[in-house]
Formats: sequence, C-alpha cells, structure tokens
Amino acid sequence: MPKKFYAVSALIKANEILELLLQRGEASFTEIHTTLGHPKSSTYKTISTLESLGFIREIGDSAKYTLGLRLIELGSKAAGQIDLTTEARPLVKQLSTATERTVHLGILDGSEVIYLLKENVHGSISIDTWAGKRVGVHSTAMGKVLLAWKNDRDIDSILKKVDLVKLTPNTRVNPEDVKTSLEEVRKRGWATDDEENWKMVRCVAAPVRDNAGKVCAALSVSTLTDLDSYEQMLGITNKVIDMAQELSHRLGAPEKL
Repeated sequence: MPKKFYAVSALIKANEILELLLQRGEASFTEIHTTLGHPKSSTYKTISTLESLGFIREIGDSAKYTLGLRLIELGSKAAGQIDLTTEARPLVKQLSTATERTVHLGILDGSEVIYLLKENVHGSISIDTWAGKRVGVHSTAMGKVLLAWKNDRDIDSILKKVDLVKLTPNTRVNPEDVKTSLEEVRKRGWATDDEENWKMVRCVAAPVRDNAGKVCAALSVSTLTDLDSYEQMLGITNKVIDMAQELSHRLGAPEKL
C-alpha cells in the first residue's frame, strides 16, 4: 500500500529557498522572495528560522545569504549511513533478472578489484566467481572502470603494483596499452572485457558514483561467448548503465557531473 504524503507548506518553502541558494551560491532577501514568488512576511520568517538553525547564513555585511555549515554536518552524517551493498543488492538482483546474466558489484582495493556482490538469478551462466574474489584491474571491464576516472599519477602508481600477467591471448600487458584503453572508457562512459580475463567470458561494466560524484564502485554483467556475440553483449550496455546510474542516485551522486 502506497505511503500517504502529507505536505507542509512551510517546509516546502524552506526547501525551495535552500534549492535556490544551492543553485546560485548566494542571494539577497529581495532576490529570494521575488524569484520564488513568496510573500515578504513569510519569506522573512522562513529565512530567520533557517538562519537560526544554521541551515543558511548571512555573508558578512553583504545582506546576502548562502548555505550554512549545519547542512555539511547533516549531509556528511547521512552519507556515512548509506551502505553500498545494502543499496546495491536489490538492484544487482534486478539487473540479473532483466538480463538473465551474471551481475557483479565491485570496488578497487589497492591494486585489485574485489567483488562485493554476485547475482545469477537464472543460473544459466556458470562463472567461477564469488563475493570476496579478487581480480585484475588491467584485464576486467570492472577494473578499467575503477581506474579510468583516476588521475594519471594514481593510475601509474596502481599499475606499477600490478602483475601484468597475460591471462588470455586478449589480455593487455603493456601499461601504455592499458592506459590507452582507459581513455576509451572515459570517452564512452563504460568498459568492456572481451575474453581478456577469462577465455569464453565477455563483460560490460559501468561506473557507480558516490555523493561527491567520484567513482566508488563498478557494476558489471558477464556472459559467455557461446551465448552472446560481442554485438549482443553491447546490447546489454544500456541496462548496465541505467542501473549503475540508479545506484549512484541512491548513494546521493549529483545528477550533473
């Protein structure tokens, strides 16, 4: 049964003021009430209340307001209470159901990828992986995603610690080749692994971002070469991207980066 929604107009107006300051950075009393179309009297009371609670603050003697430090405190606390695996678990299962393929969620741990979640709803694909398994950053779609948005210094530092083993004929073992592939990932926003980590396994992965907009995890779908061609696997890409974006949204990532 849908939860009933009760609107409190004063809170809605307060939220509109906060949203305005979020967008503009700062605004005067006149700019706030004229832009939002709120009456002067109620706007004054709302601003005074928000200021007393620390949600907004006046900038020196400029008669302009900006967001207050109390919001930073609350935002940091809320972000710290979001658990990645808890938020991801239903979405990982949903993506596995939608694609009928194996889905993984992973993060970067040092110079390796570690799987946090694995879901294979239909059981049609048998891949020897599990939550807690570690795989290479250079040979997996997930690893490429987790590296791609790091700066060059961090990428070089990580790759120096990686044993660039040629796991299959398709594995890139030259650091410059790996970095070139990361440039491609950044341009298109997602990564593939075409039998680079395991023979007969293809994978596509997309980035998951945290409340600061940074890539904190990767979401992937894996398939077998005798089940899907490379072109068929690319047909799964949009579903992976959409679900990664939904998870990012649940983690508080900014909508525009």
